[in-house]
Amino acid sequence: MAEIRIDTTGDGCCWLYGGTDAWKDYVGCEDFNEQVVLYGNRNYNGIKEASWYQKAKEIIDDINIYDDYPEDMSEENKEEIRKILLSSCDDVPVEVLRILYPDDEFKTGTIRGYSQGDWEYYIVKGDVDVERLEAYYFGNVVDIFVKNNEEEYGDVMTCEELWDAEREGYEKVFRERYGIPEDEELKIYVADGYVQTLDWKMVS
Repeated sequence: MAEIRIDTTGDGCCWLYGGTDAWKDYVGCEDFNEQVVLYGNRNYNGIKEASWYQKAKEIIDDINIYDDYPEDMSEENKEEIRKILLSSCDDVPVEVLRILYPDDEFKTGTIRGYSQGDWEYYIVKGDVDVERLEAYYFGNVVDIFVKNNEEEYGDVMTCEELWDAEREGYEKVFRERYGIPEDEELKIYVADGYVQTLDWKMVS
């Protein structure tokens, strides 16, 4: 028999975010810190480690402050960057990146959580699933506990994936996801809130 418990309270996912970056492993990037940049919201720490972003930021700062361009930059690129910095374009870093790295693909936009204050600008390089990035960054995920006759382990999925599973049928989706045979009994539980009761002790 197999058993699956789905914790939708959010309390079960502390291992993803409790002082670690474990959540990044679930976004599906080959090299998360080199593919993803998040910035703009002062209420969040952002993610700005990518070498290409740091290089673009350094060049932009040097030009803005010192009017100093890299020595190996062509006059054509200098002129293009000069025009970008003089414009009112909101995507200055992205436009500069496209000049510095013409062979790479960059996408930009905004990811959002449930609350109005949950947002960040993003720049991603290459193949990045922005919807998964959005879900895991803002913690829109559920914790899953799987147990069968041989082993027990934890998993995590986005809230959207859980909604899809509900529409398609929990049993069908989870049997496919975890390789549970049709002839094996499967019980699925979804957290339905907390129960608070009084604890009585005898005093007389």
